[in-house]
Amino acid sequence: MRVRDLTADDYVPYRTMTSGAFGGVMEDTGPRPFDPGQTPIGIDSAELPGGVEGVLAAGARIRHDRITLGGGVARCGGVGGLAVHPAHRGGGVFRQLLTGVIARCAAEGMAASMLYPSNPSIYRRFGYQVVARVERLVVPLVDLQRLPPVTGRRLVPVTAATLPRLHALYRELTAEDNAMLLREGPLFEQGMPGQGWSALLLEDESGADHGYLSWSRVSGAGPGLEVHEILGRTRDDRLALLRSLGSWSTVLEEVTLRLRTEDPVLEALPGGGARPAPGPVPLVMMRVIDTAAMLRARHAPDTLRGTIRLEVADGTVPSGTCAAAGRWRVTAADGSITVEPEDGEAADGHAGGGDGDPDGDGDGDGAGTLGTVHLDVHAASLLLVGGRTLADARRQGLGATAAPRAAAFLDALLAGPRPSVMDAF
Repeated sequence: MRVRDLTADDYVPYRTMTSGAFGGVMEDTGPRPFDPGQTPIGIDSAELPGGVEGVLAAGARIRHDRITLGGGVARCGGVGGLAVHPAHRGGGVFRQLLTGVIARCAAEGMAASMLYPSNPSIYRRFGYQVVARVERLVVPLVDLQRLPPVTGRRLVPVTAATLPRLHALYRELTAEDNAMLLREGPLFEQGMPGQGWSALLLEDESGADHGYLSWSRVSGAGPGLEVHEILGRTRDDRLALLRSLGSWSTVLEEVTLRLRTEDPVLEALPGGGARPAPGPVPLVMMRVIDTAAMLRARHAPDTLRGTIRLEVADGTVPSGTCAAAGRWRVTAADGSITVEPEDGEAADGHAGGGDGDPDGDGDGDGAGTLGTVHLDVHAASLLLVGGRTLADARRQGLGATAAPRAAAFLDALLAGPRPSVMDAF
């Protein structure tokens, strides 16, 4: 059962399979290349019992994204369109394909992998961990129309000419977040979006940009206005953008706001009428592919200094599939992070004692270090994306033990906002 790259000849079989899995109708357009910026992989049906030539048993697409991470940037494989043909379900094809996805992410030099799970439990078996959820609130417009005007601010329509300013603001105002996609080409078109998308820029009297608001007008049941993002430099900027939404009160009663996990817009919302949007809450799962690369991508707090021993154990995939497991010396100094591998075999299986902590109690100090941190792959996947502590990992029943000073060091190193992802794929 071999996992291989898909070609233009596989486009129709792949889309036919995914249309059957996720809904929709696939028109046979003949062979064509897959969209750029991604790696499609799959398994042939003909290699399996009862298989047929020209049919795919399974397939997936790996997006080549970059995400924000602790003030830095890391490469991330976004997994989409993963499906198994009904004729080949239950025979180990899913395991083979997802292991192939993880191995390909490693071969492509990606530090992490990300996906929206249809069934979180089956992805968890392969080291993926829930790190975020997509937040949506329904807000009464009566609350927003009463906001007072903010002096020194004005609104500017977003057009093809002003769109680069919006892109620049997005990159700047999300740079300190965790897990936000950078929205680069070719995965993201840099021109004006279609399908009813609109936006406003917020600028001061000198023309300097302070934020933006984007939305789509939708029909059918529901509030009728989907607000994709509200980003502003200051609380006053966010208040000015919220006030502009109040102008829709002549035709609508409510709007739906999509928010980051710890969105500062929440603090600026007036009134108490906001409520969660109905419907399922999309979850975001991530998996460490390369532990050292995830750490090196981050910026360390300027005042943090010291060294710890870090051991990550990964028994969810065969040894050598990726670079999540291992032992390293992690040092922070002058705002940067140095990660040096230690000698010895990769830490496969469950988290336990390393060379400096033979009894596995987390007290191993290692020469010249603050102590040892032991993580299983699920704890590593939760923690290394940022915004959580070792206590959070233990509260979720994940494998996370550490000497006290080492724990304090790692918590400080990974501090920041909890992960947010605002892009579906």
